[in-house]
Order: sequence, then C-alpha cells, then structure tokens
Amino acid sequence: MATEERDDLIREISRLRRELAEKEGGSSVSSESEPMMRSIVGLQEKVIQLDSDDRIQYINSALAKELDVQRAAVRGLPLNEIDLFKWGPGVLAQGVAQARKLPAGREHAKEVHYHDPDKGIDLYYRVKAVVDDGCPQILVEDVSNLRNIEKTFARFVSPSVIEKMKEMGKDFFVAERYEMTVLFADLRGFTSMSEGLTPDQVRTTLNEWLTTMIDVIFRNGATLDKVVGDEIMALFGAPLYYEDHALRALNVSIEMMQAHDQILAKWQRLGRQGIGMGIGFNTGEMVVGNVGSERAMNYTVIGHHVNLASRLCSQAKGGEILMGQNSFERIKDALTNKGAHLGYRVKFRKTGQAQLKGLSAPSDIIQAVVINE
Repeated sequence: MATEERDDLIREISRLRRELAEKEGGSSVSSESEPMMRSIVGLQEKVIQLDSDDRIQYINSALAKELDVQRAAVRGLPLNEIDLFKWGPGVLAQGVAQARKLPAGREHAKEVHYHDPDKGIDLYYRVKAVVDDGCPQILVEDVSNLRNIEKTFARFVSPSVIEKMKEMGKDFFVAERYEMTVLFADLRGFTSMSEGLTPDQVRTTLNEWLTTMIDVIFRNGATLDKVVGDEIMALFGAPLYYEDHALRALNVSIEMMQAHDQILAKWQRLGRQGIGMGIGFNTGEMVVGNVGSERAMNYTVIGHHVNLASRLCSQAKGGEILMGQNSFERIKDALTNKGAHLGYRVKFRKTGQAQLKGLSAPSDIIQAVVINE
C-alpha cells in the first residue's frame, strides 16, 4: 500500500470512529464495530485506537500478534501497558504525545529500527500517530522490505531501479528460476600493464575504468552483480524483469566497448600501455536471488548458462563481443519479429562452439561486430 493510501486510511479510520461513537451514544467503539474496522484496515495493517485518556479502545489482530498480547485483555488498558515492544519502550506513547502538539488530523511519523538476533535480520517500522477529536489513532507499518531493498541493492542497481522495486512490494531476496542474460567483461593484459605503474596508479587506473563501465550498466537499467579485480559481472532481467534482456546486454556491450575506446585514447595520451577488453554474455534459465550463508549473503545468479557466459568472456580477445546461441536467437527474434531497435548496425558471425557440463548440446559462439560507417 502506498504512503498516500495509508494516510487516507488513517483519516478514514478517524471518520469511522466518530460515526460509530455517535451511533453508540458515547466515545468508545463497541466490539460490534470491529468487523467493520477490520474490513477497512485489513488484516496486515497494525492499528491501535485510543480514547482521550490514551486508553486502548481497539487493537487489530495484526498488531496484537506483533506485540504478543490478547486483544480482549488489553481493551481499556492505558497505552503504556503494552508500549514495551522490541523496537523500544515508549515509542507509541511518544508518537501520540508528538501528534497531540499538531493541529487535529495532522500526522506525526517516526521510523524505528530493531535488529533481530535470532533471525539475524534488521527490522524497520514506521509509527504514525494522528489525533482527532482528542482521540489518537496509531498505525504501525513494517517497512523492513523497503529498507532492506535500499541497503542491499544500492550497490547493484541505479536509484531509479530501486524506486521501482519498492513500488512492486515483492520479496526480491527469495531465490527464483527464470530466463535472463548475464554478462562478463574484463581487461586483457592488465597485470602486465600494472607492473609498470605505482600502486596508486594501478588503483586510479582501475577505478577509472570500473567507474566508466558501471555507469554504462546503471544507465541502461542493468544490475551490477559483482566486481572481481578487473572483471565485471552484470545481470539483465533481475531484479526487475524485462523481456528484451538479451538485446539490452548487446546494447550495453557495444556501449562499454565505445567507452573503453575513449579511455584507451586517454591512457595513450598519458603514455600508458593500451590494453583491450573482452566481453561475453549468455542467455538461459538461471537461479537468481540471495545466495550464501547467514554471515555472507550475495545477490547473484547461478547455473551452467552463467558458466558459459564466463567462458565466452575468457575466450573473447580485446575488442571482441561474444555471445551464446541462446542470446543470438533472442536478439534475432526481438529485431525481426517484435519490432525492437538496437541503434547500431551489427553483423553476427559464428566463430566456434562451446560445450559445458549440463548442456545437452554444444552452443554456437556468435561474435557481434559493429559496422562503422
């Protein structure tokens, strides 16, 4: 549920409370009103309603479970009787106190953080309080998934991709299996080049190249999986899926080569050795998600199609872009049958075959060559 919708929800709860109070002839909400209240807030929203003395009028099942209390047992109790939760004692009361300082109907919001040592995860809650006719309502939102998406994927994807992920409300940490494309790129002869440079020059040179390549990856909505030395691994189709993942991988490969040529020209002007870059990518069914142990988790892909992409990158000479047969078929279909546009004139030629364990037949190796006019 979007923030605006939740704000409307709080206002609607307040309006309903007043109407029910008028019908009941008093300020309390009867138990008969609870089914109606549940129908508005939903079973997953965590809600408390208080009277003017901050005594509990209503608490829904979701929050009662979170606080480990019985709903019937806490009705009529002061708020501070249950305001001892793991996110910090007094948080709910503090929110109400701040909301009472605001004009009626204005919301006070605060985000609280809790580390669960048993599960080894960070939990984040947004506590919202609003006071209307002297009676507070509190809404507690679990925003852990949003915050963990921000923390985990900040180094993998661009901010715009993260915003789209948050809007989807999906658990991106669960491993899934589907078709996507993975790309590897690395420098040829970087070790030899480094021998003639100081450690600081090596670091500066590599950082310049990595920054440029990663900018291309992010600009095209792809995912930076990892950087190992002078090798980059990028994903197309995860965490956000798009059908033209193979075509995007080709487009990024070409842009990376063009950016690399510009870096080479600069290095040569500085008298440094010119080194090439090889790129290999492949398309196929892969497992994507958080892989590792509780101490070291990493968002990545696994499968023999990933291994083939890595092998293609190893075989690519400086300036070469190699792809697997699956990638070529998806690109050809996108360009000829689905009206896709590449933006470059490219010719494809078969340069050999590769066989990997887990593949029923050898895969053709296809080279993409940009035609410069």
